[in-house]
Amino acid sequence: MADQHRQPPSGNRSGGNNPGGGYFGSGNRSQRPGGGYSSGGPGGGRPGGGRPGGGRPGGGFPGGGRPGGGRPGGGRPGGGRPGGGRPMGPRDSRPPRRDGPGFQDGPRQPRPPKPDIVHKDDHVLIVNKPAGIPVLRGASPTLCEMVDSLTGARRRRMRVANFIDDECSGAVLFVATRDTEDSPRDQTHPETSYVALVEGVFDESVTKSGETISAPVASSTGQGATPSTHMRVLDSGNGLTLLQLRARPDLQGQIREHLALIKHPVVGDQRHGCTRDDLHRVAIHAQQIRITHPEDDSAQRYKCQAPASFWTALGKEPPPDALPDREAQNEKEQGWDHVAGWYDSLIQDRGSDHHQRIILPGVMRLLDPQDGEKVLDVACGQGIVSEYIVHHANVDRVLGVDVSDRLIEAARTRSTERTEYAVHDAQSLDSLETEHAPFDAAVCVMALMNIEDLDSVMKGVTTQLKPGGRFVCVISHPAFRIMGASAWGWTFDERTTQPVQFRRIDRYMSTGSSPIVMNPGEVARGAPAVTTVTHHRPMSAYITAGAQAGLTLTGCEEWVSDRESEPGPRARAENHARHEIPLFMALRFNKPLADS
Repeated sequence: MADQHRQPPSGNRSGGNNPGGGYFGSGNRSQRPGGGYSSGGPGGGRPGGGRPGGGRPGGGFPGGGRPGGGRPGGGRPGGGRPGGGRPMGPRDSRPPRRDGPGFQDGPRQPRPPKPDIVHKDDHVLIVNKPAGIPVLRGASPTLCEMVDSLTGARRRRMRVANFIDDECSGAVLFVATRDTEDSPRDQTHPETSYVALVEGVFDESVTKSGETISAPVASSTGQGATPSTHMRVLDSGNGLTLLQLRARPDLQGQIREHLALIKHPVVGDQRHGCTRDDLHRVAIHAQQIRITHPEDDSAQRYKCQAPASFWTALGKEPPPDALPDREAQNEKEQGWDHVAGWYDSLIQDRGSDHHQRIILPGVMRLLDPQDGEKVLDVACGQGIVSEYIVHHANVDRVLGVDVSDRLIEAARTRSTERTEYAVHDAQSLDSLETEHAPFDAAVCVMALMNIEDLDSVMKGVTTQLKPGGRFVCVISHPAFRIMGASAWGWTFDERTTQPVQFRRIDRYMSTGSSPIVMNPGEVARGAPAVTTVTHHRPMSAYITAGAQAGLTLTGCEEWVSDRESEPGPRARAENHARHEIPLFMALRFNKPLADS
């Protein structure tokens, strides 16, 4: 696609005390009574697309920093057999009022994906819950609300019998309870089997025979047997292992705590120390549920296979019955317009510390706009760069172009006397007709890696520049920010025994395109996914495209984050990694003078 897809500044999704790449809203989520959690700790906002400020340097969006705020308290014990009532999940914050402060009218956002029905009869209903949808309490619509809508079950109320974490996916059982006072668990005695993708590889003995972990967890009641989790290795690869798991008594967070205890945290589970986020979610799926059917007391099994990504993350072929990975957006819906409102709010209203403190000042330094010059802003979005230029330099005019009608509309609402905006594809700049051409300078900020035809952009820029004109482009650093092929890891310096954070790179020279979810933290809380496509190219591809278009490379800068971690045992290593491994690369090209 053209310039309709772009990433917010930084490829980082930061969280907690780790620079730039966390997954959850806070690195410090304190456990709370009844199996719930409260999201305390530093960081919590998402300005600039990121999760909370000060996170691990990583491959997501830049963090910002408004304090996280979970509600204390939580969970009431669920009914069940002695020794194992599963506590209900935490009560999340209520959805915002649509008429309250900060609400903006506009096109309705897509709703979260609906659960698929695995089995349905007069007594039980089993659905496949998408990751990020709360079961009972949280941002509306919850799974229970969706089930009411799916089944029309007001006459015979369906009550949930097994709970899985909001961030996880898989089989959830609902039981009709019109004619009985027994709890859903007492009627069906559900037993759930899970698959989980975890960090690390197990030794040969565990791979052959499995292992059982027995230890108290935060939601333990102190009654009955010690919670235990049995695991069996299904496959491994790419530094990850796919496990099959059963938990007794299957308490809130039990599997995640037990796996973290043996130093194999679940992928995406930043709360319990995982450094990998290959699936952009917590990689646990309730794959099978066994019940005693309330109609005839027969034993029944129902399978809900895990998504294909659980295997592809290992570099393995998924089984034939693996489910396709869900996309909250309609696959036919293309272009930037479908996420324009989200992006506009993200960059303009929330801001981004990386954008304001690193990118924009860096662009001005490389561009060096002079009095009376005319500047072309390619893939301008809602005009943040254009307006910044006219407020910091005495240029005559900045023309911003973008393929998205809605983003150009947003830009025009902020336009000043010296800025102008037009709908135009960055891949066809050679056909742009404007009275302001030719331009003295051009910019393209955080968009080239989301534009498919790089050569056409470079050639179009050359067409629009005067001889001697400058072109400055800024991208996520292609050597260290590679979607699906770069990640943060931890080791220890044997000489000093101090922790060391490193950047793992699985590939660099190979080009490729990857769909990305731009708001994974919000999806984990039930919001619809905002998706786009990023195109990885090595650094040489950008330089070569410019040269073939007739441009000369005259400058190259690599920009690091200026954030600092909160004090902690890993803060020094995080700060060192953040300051040594760049987030962005900026290139400056010049169009040669006519007689050169």
